[in-house]
Amino acid sequence: MSENEKKDYVEATETEAKDRPNDQKQGIQEPRVKGYNPLQIGFVVFVVLILILVAFGIGTDWFGILN
Repeated sequence: MSENEKKDYVEATETEAKDRPNDQKQGIQEPRVKGYNPLQIGFVVFVVLILILVAFGIGTDWFGILN
């Protein structure tokens, strides 16, 4: 490509980008975040409850560890 062709190409793409409507975005966009699905939330709640139960059990010597 010659320098003249490069200039023409750059000018054409710049005018095309300016004329493009805003709804036709190109490039990096913010991802659509849906949040956690109910199964993940239930799993996290279950794990946290088990950890609390184990910590309470060790703290109150339910398992006979501190004899």
